[in-house]
Amino acid sequence: MAAAPAPPVVIPTDSATAEQKARYAAYVAARTPRTAAPIGPQRMMFARDLLGSSGEIAEMLYMHAGFREVTEVAFALPFTFEHADYVQILTDISGKLGPALGWRRS
Repeated sequence: MAAAPAPPVVIPTDSATAEQKARYAAYVAARTPRTAAPIGPQRMMFARDLLGSSGEIAEMLYMHAGFREVTEVAFALPFTFEHADYVQILTDISGKLGPALGWRRS
């Protein structure tokens, strides 16, 4: 039996520079083959990385039946990016993607 998928890496590009977008696209392209089949003895499945504007990512998520059934979600971040990349990604997640998914600051 396959293990549950790991959380997707989510990379919104709303405020990314052209150089960041190109680097992010190369990162996703290099990782996409690992999502084609279960990997390793525990048959781990990896979700596809989600790259695009917050609106595009929200649309991709809402197309997924499992996402529509949950009330909480966790996203993974890449491990190899620069500090400025994390600032950009987290700013876009909190300011654009989160609200597009119905999240509101309390």
